[in-house]
Amino acid sequence: MIPNVKTPPAFPILVFNQNYTQARPLGPYIKARFGWFWQVPGTATIQVKRDHPLADRLMQCKRDVVPIRTVYNGKKWNGRVMHCEVEGVPGEEIVTATCIGDLFWLATILCWVNPLFPPSVQVGLTGKQDIMFGPIDFVFKWFLARNSIRLGKPIHMRLPIDYSGPELPQLDDLDSLDDIIDAISGLADDMCVINARFTRADELFDTVLADSERGMDMDMHVPALDGDSGQVFNTDTLGRLQNILDLSGDNFLYFTNPDNILGLLDPDTWGKVTNPGLIFTTKRKRDRTHMIWRTDNGSITSYKRGVSHPQGSTAIVGGKAPEIANQLVEWGANLAIQFLLNMLIPGANLGTILVGDLFDDIFFAFQAFHDYELEADLGPFGFGEVFADNSGAWTLDALSVGMTKLKEIGPQESLKIEVRSGDPNGRGFSFGTIDDGRHFDIGDEMSFWDRGTIVQDYVSGVEVEDSRGEFCTEYVTIGDDRVVKDGWAKLVGQIGTLAALSRAAAVATG
Repeated sequence: MIPNVKTPPAFPILVFNQNYTQARPLGPYIKARFGWFWQVPGTATIQVKRDHPLADRLMQCKRDVVPIRTVYNGKKWNGRVMHCEVEGVPGEEIVTATCIGDLFWLATILCWVNPLFPPSVQVGLTGKQDIMFGPIDFVFKWFLARNSIRLGKPIHMRLPIDYSGPELPQLDDLDSLDDIIDAISGLADDMCVINARFTRADELFDTVLADSERGMDMDMHVPALDGDSGQVFNTDTLGRLQNILDLSGDNFLYFTNPDNILGLLDPDTWGKVTNPGLIFTTKRKRDRTHMIWRTDNGSITSYKRGVSHPQGSTAIVGGKAPEIANQLVEWGANLAIQFLLNMLIPGANLGTILVGDLFDDIFFAFQAFHDYELEADLGPFGFGEVFADNSGAWTLDALSVGMTKLKEIGPQESLKIEVRSGDPNGRGFSFGTIDDGRHFDIGDEMSFWDRGTIVQDYVSGVEVEDSRGEFCTEYVTIGDDRVVKDGWAKLVGQIGTLAALSRAAAVATG
């Protein structure tokens, strides 16, 4: 643990009103703990005395939005109070507020097939699913922007889109089959295909994040406090325009733009956040492998390692065949029946007998994937099979879904390290965004030395706890429970991407 060398308290916490137009400093607290994570919403717990001036405001979360913000070493935390309780001896009660980060918005937004149509009529250009493919950053923002506009929520997309094309390999560097496989798999590392049909945004994105090098961020931007937002895809204007076109909207067919309702009169405000609003983006991991944690200098205080037993060695994927597969089977069956009937009874004109949808979702609807090596290791008493959730994919990219599921149910190992970040003299590493060579952020790839062995992994989460009169402690989670992929495993994951590209094109034209 590191002594809290900051002027108490360590967290300058602001409590806003509902629409972020006013804020009050929380001031003294008993204890506060804030967490930042790479791919999931942050968390926080705040404890104050019952007679604290803002205790009643924290308790208003039942029927009001109670936004919270703090900053730690330059790193912002934005969220809201989700639960609050009072407990203790009368006259000595403690109020505990449990908070969630703004990335939780993704769990409250459904990605419709067609956000322009009412829920009773859901059909789009790509059929019964909303399908998009391309760079991960673009695809995520595509789905979130369309449905934020539909909901009229101030969630904007950071621009420009973060994507750089893969570098083509040098032929002289391809010395083996493994080198070739690594090169092929790297061509689509930052590409994805997603199908949505009223799927929660966080669940929709999770399938892609599981095999990507990206994290997510949802930053609350308050112009009065944060200044210029930088370039964004502003959803406010389009949300107001959709309200004009919406039969249920207050401004239906009111095209005169009264009182600048579309916010288009000042070009200097275009593409920027002009009112308090959220900015969503994805982030890449950052190379900080020159920063090395060591077990021989006291920086690592403890660690926790866990292993788990496999839940099975076979994954079944499917349930519904892609439309193009159903049509091909139907056409093939019709042609075969017509040919046989005309051969048996020439001139009887029996070729009009059709099978219709008799064979729909029978062929290519289910596929099985096996981990034969694991099955052999476990013997006859190893667990059997599981069904893989295929809500975001069809049969053409079932290989990717199946292999991901096999990995999920297979043998697991995880490692969590509690480290001593920094010291009272300003040496060592500490969490934050200050660019001075000694601060690290979530998503940073760092190095770890233990008895002569160096391992490199990324920071997936950091929690900082500050208690009055005690030490300010940073808890750093290193890595996750996924095994590092080799070239073959990467290629398997990309098969889903390439197959889904062809499926998306077929559905879009079918």
